[in-house]
Amino acid sequence: MNYKRLMSIFVLAMLVQLIAIVPTTHAEETLPKMTFIYMTQDHLPNSDVLFLEATLAAFAKKIDLVEANQVNIDKLKKSDVIVFMGEEKGRVPRNVRDAIQSFKGRIIAIGHNVEQLQPYKQWKFVGPESIRKLDNDSLETILSIIHVIPPEESETLSTGENLGERFPFIVKKGKLSYIAATAFRTETKYSVSQSLYSLLDQKPPDVHQAYIRLEDISPITDPKLLKETGEYLSEHNIPFYMVIPVYVNSETGEYTTLASNKKLVRVLKELQKRGGMIIAHGYTHSYRHEETGEGFEFWDAKLNQKIITKNTDETPPKMKNSLDFTSEEEYQKYLNKMNRLEKEYIDEKLTNSIEHLTQLGLYPIAFEAPHYAMSPNGYHVTSEYFSSIFGQVQLSDENWEVMSAPLFASKPAITSGMTLYPETIGFIDPTLSDPYQEMETKLKQLEKVPGSMIGGFYHPYIGLKYLPHMVELIESVPNVEWLDLRKTEQTVQSDHVKIKQEKDKPIQVASSINGYKLFFQNIKERPFDLVLWVLAIIVSLTILVFFFYILGLRARLRKRLFEERN
Repeated sequence: MNYKRLMSIFVLAMLVQLIAIVPTTHAEETLPKMTFIYMTQDHLPNSDVLFLEATLAAFAKKIDLVEANQVNIDKLKKSDVIVFMGEEKGRVPRNVRDAIQSFKGRIIAIGHNVEQLQPYKQWKFVGPESIRKLDNDSLETILSIIHVIPPEESETLSTGENLGERFPFIVKKGKLSYIAATAFRTETKYSVSQSLYSLLDQKPPDVHQAYIRLEDISPITDPKLLKETGEYLSEHNIPFYMVIPVYVNSETGEYTTLASNKKLVRVLKELQKRGGMIIAHGYTHSYRHEETGEGFEFWDAKLNQKIITKNTDETPPKMKNSLDFTSEEEYQKYLNKMNRLEKEYIDEKLTNSIEHLTQLGLYPIAFEAPHYAMSPNGYHVTSEYFSSIFGQVQLSDENWEVMSAPLFASKPAITSGMTLYPETIGFIDPTLSDPYQEMETKLKQLEKVPGSMIGGFYHPYIGLKYLPHMVELIESVPNVEWLDLRKTEQTVQSDHVKIKQEKDKPIQVASSINGYKLFFQNIKERPFDLVLWVLAIIVSLTILVFFFYILGLRARLRKRLFEERN
């Protein structure tokens, strides 16, 4: 009898373990492989394509992003989902139409040219319309959509409205879906992100991950204010993220290193022990002697172009475009040269950032571009150093203001394999009459999107006044879980440093930093220090020579006195 009871308990325990394990394994195994086919005017992925791909990356095991004329039919057959986006009107290539006609998986069609796809022959595409509301919420700007009349028994997941007339915005029928616009970087991203679970038949998660960054810490940061904010978060068991290593005075160009503020370094190291994690926020957070925290670093904001010179004391030329060249081949050679120059600049900056922080006992486990501004080539270079990036992403190679962030943590194509932890709720601005209003609005929108990340930042220089209510607002969202990168796998590396964070393990740091290298790097950045060192050496040698000269005189004097006595 006891034997049977023990066996029953054992079997029951095994079943409980299986029930706990299976959903997670199943979720990982069933993420689909996607092919994202796009049609744009210049045949290149624009900001709308890149943003949607970044959003879809959270729902896919793998995404192939391909232009319609470059589709590989054999690869297409291995996909579980096809996403077709017609940004511009045009003729869909025959092989794409044939492949989609025979495709048995899910199809999400977006924008123009969908009427050319055989699976959508029963859908009626009336023409362009405009909407002022989406799902009963007013839009900041009028949105252009395509008026679609779906077949019977379709499910409308999202609806647009204009002057009392309603239009389907997101529609699904079986394995076919349609989204009636191509612009998703503003308010539309909430409806689209929420609907993707239904379009892809994926179960929405229960948890919203959240994080707070303590932003723009530098050598002139007040250690007391930083300690107050960091300790508050630590005492409330909230992981947090911080730091920039070097400050530049905008008037003199003089570098002040983090190492020069020993009290601040002690506070940072203590906060690191108490749950604070370091984000390498560039090296100087400035470019051409702009003040740290205000300037850019990986984008030339004055010329609105990528950085194409390592010498930041001189203004580089404006980048050329394809019209300045007689052939596409010459233009591509020019672009490759500019990318190499940008790479050299970024390589040096990231190496210095990682190695200076590590030398101080501060170990970065992620990256954040100052003002989120960086070219696609810049992200590619950065991915060689960091496995994760925080903030928003710049979606244009020509304009830093074209940036946004998906609502989910993902690995977008533009970040070249880095995991993006998006900033989605902004920051507290004490100069506003209501510093919390915009954050509250965004939190309400995010609450409707299952699994969306709640990411924001706080400036320690404003003190502790606003931080408790910011935390309260975030934790008011049901099922919030604070993001802790110590429970994930992260890698940061340079030529002389390798930092590895394994899940729930102490951070591992391997360093072969050359002290002489850091010394000469400091001299390079602060040439006035070289003058001081030379003067110090000359004065020291002069004093030493004078000292030995005096000793010699005294020795000769003693000898003479001894001889006279004898």
